[in-house]
Amino acid sequence: MDTCNAYDLAEGKIKGFTRSSVRAKIFLCLKDGPIAVRHIEKLMGIRPSTILHAIKDMIDDDLIARTSDGYRLTNIGKIQAILLNDLINCIVALDQHKDFWQSHDMSSIPTELQKKIGMLTESEVLKDDPVSILRTHEHFKSELKAAKVIYGVSPIIVPGYAEAIASSVVQGAQVHLILTKKIFDIVIKENSDVLQHLLTFKGFKLFSIEEDITVAFTVTDSILSLGLFLNQGGYDVANDLICKGEQALIWGKELFDYYLCRSTPIYGI
Repeated sequence: MDTCNAYDLAEGKIKGFTRSSVRAKIFLCLKDGPIAVRHIEKLMGIRPSTILHAIKDMIDDDLIARTSDGYRLTNIGKIQAILLNDLINCIVALDQHKDFWQSHDMSSIPTELQKKIGMLTESEVLKDDPVSILRTHEHFKSELKAAKVIYGVSPIIVPGYAEAIASSVVQGAQVHLILTKKIFDIVIKENSDVLQHLLTFKGFKLFSIEEDITVAFTVTDSILSLGLFLNQGGYDVANDLICKGEQALIWGKELFDYYLCRSTPIYGI
């Protein structure tokens, strides 16, 4: 079935999905479990009669059921609430940093994770400025020094990155690092002794990937630092998206695992 025909079949449901802000907010209020009307009223700040009218329509659509604990979503209602919540978070995350997302190449972020961009709402774009032209790099290195767990994918050479990684490994951090073949060859040429030494540590795992990728990122136990290539080409050294919170770390680890499955482990030089 093509997408146009699928839309024709789903159009009525889509329009009913968020027919009103009241209906949408009821979905969100109930997504984590049953709630009494008085609690929904407190969360939404509107009259009970308005809420009950919307609930009645949603009961008629088999989206809500009444229980002894209040109202709950049906199985179909739960799925729709999850989709609505994800859509809202995605819109918020994209709007927060619209210029960042519009100006960068996102092709190396798989579609499934692009759909989960809403997991990155707790974030800020860290920019260099004329006074501090290496602000993003200094912040990045300071985060590495404090990290106990580091997962990184790099198609670029970052000043001070190798030294920061080496220091973290020696201090006992668990480090899993994926380098593109081009970067791996450069590192071997310039720092083979250091790399060979790091590979003797149990906590250090090195991988190489043949693909050309346009995303450079690091996930630690506290942040996700995400850098992208610009649409017109070349890595953007002046802007990093710094994300915090459990959801951002999960998103970053999923992106790392996506590339890990496509990489080859390096056991020795």
